[in-house]
Amino acid sequence: MTASDLTDRRSVTAELARREAMLETIGYAATRIVGGGDWQAGIQDLLARLGKAAEVDRVTLFETHKGPDNEMVQSCRYDWCVAPLKPISSDPRYQNMPIKDPETPDEDESDDWARRRQRGEVIQTVRSATTGYTREVFEEHGTLSFLSVPLTAGGRWWGFLGFDDCRTERAWTDVEIDVLRTAAALIAGAIERQQTEAEIARQREALHQSEKLTALGSLLAGVAHELNNPLSVVVGQALLLEEATRDSAFTGRAQKIRYAAERCSKIVRTFLALARRREPEPRPVQLNAIVGMAVDLLGYQLRTSGVELTLDLAPDLPALMADADQLHQVATNLIVNAEQALAERPAPRRLKISTRFDKARQALRLVVADNGPGIEPEIRSRIFDPFFTTKPAGQGTGIGLSLCMTIVGTHRGSITPSETPGGGATFTVELPLAGLPAPKPAPALEARSPDTEPSRRILVVDDEVEIAETLAEILTDLGHRVEMVSQGEAALNQLKAGPFDLILSDLKMPVLDGPGLYAALLRDHPAMAGKIAFLTGDTLSQHQGEFLAETGAACLEKPFTPDDVRRFVGHLLQRTP
Repeated sequence: MTASDLTDRRSVTAELARREAMLETIGYAATRIVGGGDWQAGIQDLLARLGKAAEVDRVTLFETHKGPDNEMVQSCRYDWCVAPLKPISSDPRYQNMPIKDPETPDEDESDDWARRRQRGEVIQTVRSATTGYTREVFEEHGTLSFLSVPLTAGGRWWGFLGFDDCRTERAWTDVEIDVLRTAAALIAGAIERQQTEAEIARQREALHQSEKLTALGSLLAGVAHELNNPLSVVVGQALLLEEATRDSAFTGRAQKIRYAAERCSKIVRTFLALARRREPEPRPVQLNAIVGMAVDLLGYQLRTSGVELTLDLAPDLPALMADADQLHQVATNLIVNAEQALAERPAPRRLKISTRFDKARQALRLVVADNGPGIEPEIRSRIFDPFFTTKPAGQGTGIGLSLCMTIVGTHRGSITPSETPGGGATFTVELPLAGLPAPKPAPALEARSPDTEPSRRILVVDDEVEIAETLAEILTDLGHRVEMVSQGEAALNQLKAGPFDLILSDLKMPVLDGPGLYAALLRDHPAMAGKIAFLTGDTLSQHQGEFLAETGAACLEKPFTPDDVRRFVGHLLQRTP
């Protein structure tokens, strides 16, 4: 046997041994990477095994992704190398690398390689065949031969596996390339599985949150109905008391009762806004006034918590077309959120609230900044999720920031969390001045004084006696003749004595409810079906919403004020001959 034959035989033996080692590595990848729960936990060991089996000096795993400026970049996520080479995954130069070298005006190998990898091609080259920037990188790392195998996961080009040989300019055989392709496919499969599992978990969580919100909506529907009825009585009677005692010492007391009841009413509306996508009611509002009301409401709570409040409100802010009640809830929730965060740190506890007008963007900004513990980066993307909270049970519901996001989004604005300089959390709310259109003017109604308003016969149908009595008192003061019944069947009996000019009926009643009464009128008293209007405190009911939309019947939401009733009834009676 000649020396040449012996060399060839040794070469074949070495190549067979290398293939055997690479195949063993593929088996490892199939069990450790694909069969394991987390591919990232075993990737470092796999890269080392691949490097030793392929007899190279460095193995890298690059991911292609969007960079800070939304451009496509690539980053070295994992790598393995032999001594004395140094890892590059910890080198900032190999993170967020533009796929095209910004200092290279013309296309070079890197641009061509990016296109070929995206097409799923394997790339192999040697140093002597490279030029420009690629040649510089090869020389810096001592690379003589290079092979890259693309990874495709989830239907997109995810990245590539890179193999560097720093000892010789070599050519990989088709068999070796096929084996390395298999390794890349196994890694890509593990990545895709993890992406699929993450998406399934996300959808499962979204479904869970949707179910919780649905359950909350059902609960709030009942709560709203039960609260709105007595609130209608308190608000209505307080206003009637104010009107009756306009020049007496009792006026102030009646106003305090009404203000408290109206505040309760706003709280109910806030809960309803969480459970339904209520369209805002835009009116010109002053952002500084919104902040002032929130601070007045929470001032005592902040003082007792030892919070040092600083207000930096820009003067002469332009008016914002917005829903004042909803923006008040945003300001209140952000302040409460900051106060709860500050409770976790020692004094000094500082809270700063600022307002600004960005003339260039034609937008108002509300900034709420604290010096609390801040927001951990790993949870920043979840803080606006409904019911997500880091607070112990009983100290937080996880709905405040979610509600803020919903309201601000409805106003076509944005809310952004960031770090407070020196530590803490800052929330910036930006609201465009042109975000909401001005409301359409209501049709002008003919002004009539009580003296000229003709007396009408009105039937009030409500199972809440206090509601019916309040309505009767308001309408009687206008000179109308009012009769009251507590349920639908009794209303039908009253009609036997003659028709009414108007029927005001609650929607939700025992025995025969509002829709049932309407159906009975269509059947037995069709002329009266166009003279019925409804009252409701259950504003979440889908069934009632569909009923009102289908019939076109007018509806007044509880709680209502005497002026609400006067305008509502006056408009309805103007349509009645």
